[in-house]
Amino acid sequence: MRETAYALERIRFAYSGSPAPFQLELDLLRISAGDMLALVGPNGAGKTTLLLLLALLARPSQGRLEFFGEDPWAGDEKAVRARREAVLVTHHPYLFKGTIFDNIAFGLKVRRIPEAEWPPRIKEALSLVELPGLERKPASGLSAGQAQRVALARALALRPRVLLLDEPTANIEAGLALRIEAIVHEICRKAETTVVFSTHNFSQASRLGDEILYLSDGRRVPFSHENCFSGTAETDGRQSWIEPRPGIRIIFEGARTGHVTCVINPEKIRLFAAGDPAAGDGPNIFAGRVTRLEMTEADLALVRVSGGLTFRVTVPLMEIEAQGVSLSRPVLVRFGPEAVEIIGSEPELRENTHD
Repeated sequence: MRETAYALERIRFAYSGSPAPFQLELDLLRISAGDMLALVGPNGAGKTTLLLLLALLARPSQGRLEFFGEDPWAGDEKAVRARREAVLVTHHPYLFKGTIFDNIAFGLKVRRIPEAEWPPRIKEALSLVELPGLERKPASGLSAGQAQRVALARALALRPRVLLLDEPTANIEAGLALRIEAIVHEICRKAETTVVFSTHNFSQASRLGDEILYLSDGRRVPFSHENCFSGTAETDGRQSWIEPRPGIRIIFEGARTGHVTCVINPEKIRLFAAGDPAAGDGPNIFAGRVTRLEMTEADLALVRVSGGLTFRVTVPLMEIEAQGVSLSRPVLVRFGPEAVEIIGSEPELRENTHD
């Protein structure tokens, strides 16, 4: 049985003095050593807050957090030691004045790593993030993507037991992002480093994560598909809608307002060839092209349709063949308002006029 890196029980955390009522609530979370956990959810879901707790930069207001079988908050020395073993790379990393070498060496110096080890560690880390030979380059002249990679290199040079990454590829172009993913995956496997990372990208979470933790409004939510959209709900009193992108509406049942996250089960979405009159008229019909097509062992196909929005659809193989669906082909997706599940927000309360 593998060692447990983190064990969280009945965790509660709220930012003191914050006017917003946000609170992170996790009843149980265990992360095995050497595993890679993806945190997925919309902005404000609690992903960064959880990373701060795991980095021991914030302390739960309630509950218990164990780090490799110990309570890191049992004494100052334990907390300091644990923080040096769990390294967080933030979404907007801070780089010091000076060279890239100086920035990466800072953590090594704080941890009292022998100075003779600094150059080879820094060289290796910069090579991993595809910035070789830039040790003497001033940090002030870096692009956002380069700064993100230097921050990652600074963490990798420490060779931590736990690597915590807040949207690690957010400022990096797609091709390089895939290579960074491969680097993180390799480090997790070869060095048996525990990795926890946050992302908005469900595909990235699926590619990298041994497990995926979905969060919304500070709570774990039980869904495991990609059709997740957030926005500010408006209503006409009978049904409501959000616009994940300007001018593109997802309509759902009931009267709701405020920020909501909605999820559509892939099995409840219908797929039609473009122009097929069977698609009909009505709400929640979206055009796109097939950008991914995977066969499963259950006579089903998993189809990704990308257009104004991206949907993942589960379709019987017979239907795929009958409609001639193939990669790059234009298609329509359709689902009813009743297929949209709302996570977060409360239904509007209507005034009772029968008192």
